[in-house]
Amino acid sequence: MRQYLPVLLLIITFVAANADRSWAQQPDPKVAFLKSMAVPGWGHYHVDHNNWRRGQYHLAADLVLILSYAGFSIHSNNLQQNWYAYGRQQAGVTIEGRSRQFQLAVENFDNLEAYNDYQARSRNWDQIFDDVPQNRWQWSGREQRLQYRDLRTRFEQIDQQLPALLGLMVVNRVISGISAYNRAQKKQDSKVSSSLYLSPYHRTDGLVANLRIKF
Repeated sequence: MRQYLPVLLLIITFVAANADRSWAQQPDPKVAFLKSMAVPGWGHYHVDHNNWRRGQYHLAADLVLILSYAGFSIHSNNLQQNWYAYGRQQAGVTIEGRSRQFQLAVENFDNLEAYNDYQARSRNWDQIFDDVPQNRWQWSGREQRLQYRDLRTRFEQIDQQLPALLGLMVVNRVISGISAYNRAQKKQDSKVSSSLYLSPYHRTDGLVANLRIKF
């Protein structure tokens, strides 16, 4: 989802910017919705340039979410690189690109021999790693292994928050789009007025009534 969201937003922005402008005097609800989906608040600005405070709130929320996502992404990447480097330096094994099972094994056991021995005694034959150089690690002490665990845990905690931030961005856009759509619809409806008036002229066969509808 993360890799496709920027492309999706670019497509929505392009469609909104090139949407049908046949309503010369009135904002189009569909265009307002698309614009707010692309940039929260843009639809409200499209509806009324002079009164789009609700849109400003959505725009501010989006900026906060984007900055938070960028900050968390940078922090997550730094933690990940520190975690990988620590595993190579202190345990003597490359954990980058390895399975989660292997990464957790390095975290919970002092070396490959201890890990395989535990799995053999537990009869988990399918979880035993081959005794080859790339699978061999060795911690010098429990303290180093716990430091490795701390780095991995912090990385995963931060990394798991990124999808939630993306979800909030989507929710903010949808709410902004619906709000802008409704405002544009109400503005269109307000352009339609009707009046019923009685003609001041009387005819011999009754009173003349006229219905006038303005668009």
